[in-house]
Amino acid sequence: MRKIIDFLIKNVHKLTFSFLLLFSFFQVINKNYYQNSKFNFFSNSTINSIKESAQIFSEYFDLKKTNEKLIIENNFLKNLKSISADDEVSFKNIDTNFFFKAGKIISNSIKFSKNFITINKGLVDKVSIDDGVISDNGLIGIVNNTSSNFSTLISILNTDLNINAKIKNSNHFGSLNWSGESNEYINLYDIPKNANIKIGDTILSGGMSAVFPEDIPIGKIENFNLPNATNYYEIKVKLFEDIGSIKNIYIVKNNFKEEINNLEKLNEEY
Repeated sequence: MRKIIDFLIKNVHKLTFSFLLLFSFFQVINKNYYQNSKFNFFSNSTINSIKESAQIFSEYFDLKKTNEKLIIENNFLKNLKSISADDEVSFKNIDTNFFFKAGKIISNSIKFSKNFITINKGLVDKVSIDDGVISDNGLIGIVNNTSSNFSTLISILNTDLNINAKIKNSNHFGSLNWSGESNEYINLYDIPKNANIKIGDTILSGGMSAVFPEDIPIGKIENFNLPNATNYYEIKVKLFEDIGSIKNIYIVKNNFKEEINNLEKLNEEY
């Protein structure tokens, strides 16, 4: 403590000069528009340069993870039949009633019980309400609102969303619904107790709606149980996709969705 006091006494003139210089400098900036604008331009440029360097530094150390995701995505793209100039794609072994349009996520949430995602495709890209959205690793959600250039979708991590799914090995159908807990898992219901299931079984889209084609990967069974006095399993599914980190997506369009919906509405009259 004594050394600090001695230092302050010894350098009191230098410290006073430095303080007054800084004080004068900031007064000039605050009182003069031109100097203020120049200073703000310089400081913002410096801060942005530092942020850019930090981002480059961070991206360098994320290269391994990025490369792993690119390998997965490239394997997915190898299964494509074609990619058109306007980013429309079609898949081998997928119902030809569907076509796919590439897009990107610009806003995403995973921390709420009802999560939504915003993508960079809208009405001008022929995106419409109830179009499905997938990634190279699984289902992402269903479009619920569109504007000219953007759309929002109900995330698979939304407790209000139910999606038809099936167990690959047995073809038994059920309904997927998120519990609002971990963003890594989703629950599968309505699988009867006579289904031969086991941990590790793959869960796929069931194709029992006009939204998603059949056999889109979703996840694998983590564990399951059969509650007392019930005939249906409660199944915990680990998602293939990390919903919080996705960027590239595909909007799924069913060419016959409107025709199917209109036909099914006729049943409501009975």
